[in-house]
Amino acid sequence: MSPQTVYFANPPLGRILGPAVGVDIAAAISLPDGSEHAVRIVEASADELALAAPLEPLYGDHVVVYASELGRLDGDVDRLTKNGFVMTLELGEARRRRLAAQLIWFANRDRCGLVEARRHRRFVPRTPWTRVRLPGGAEQFAQIADVSIAGVRVEAAAEVSIGDRVAFGVKTAVVGRVFNGGFVAEFEEPFAEGELSEMTLL
Repeated sequence: MSPQTVYFANPPLGRILGPAVGVDIAAAISLPDGSEHAVRIVEASADELALAAPLEPLYGDHVVVYASELGRLDGDVDRLTKNGFVMTLELGEARRRRLAAQLIWFANRDRCGLVEARRHRRFVPRTPWTRVRLPGGAEQFAQIADVSIAGVRVEAAAEVSIGDRVAFGVKTAVVGRVFNGGFVAEFEEPFAEGELSEMTLL
């Protein structure tokens, strides 16, 4: 297949064969020649990514995509689209399951209208230290940067990904954002109004 000029614009859904989630995620892509370019992931499944990209990729090119929300994703250019291309993913079974969980979180967020925790009043509790239980069952100390009835932002060395289910005591939450040195998680069952105060222990 010869290269084709593509344009940086979001294509409609349906570029991916099979069940997929429509997303809008900024990412960077590394090409075989070592160059890096800004792209956007516009549709994703556990097997493929559809990207909007100002590139002229070649069929079969091995590429690497980096996205803060999804991590590193390796694969090959499978087909061109009007506004970009679709790549097939090369994932181990555990990584594939984790990506599927991340995409389910994205789909549920949009379907259920989950709101950003910043819409609620946030504060630092009097006792900012807590233990977070990670998906594998291990526990780790973390420092609460701020908390609201809807979610919590913690500073921790824990390696988590968007969509991971974690727990603070009996309070379970889903990781919604990851940053250097910590993460933000939304409680699966928010606190009731008046139930949370600076004296609350997580």
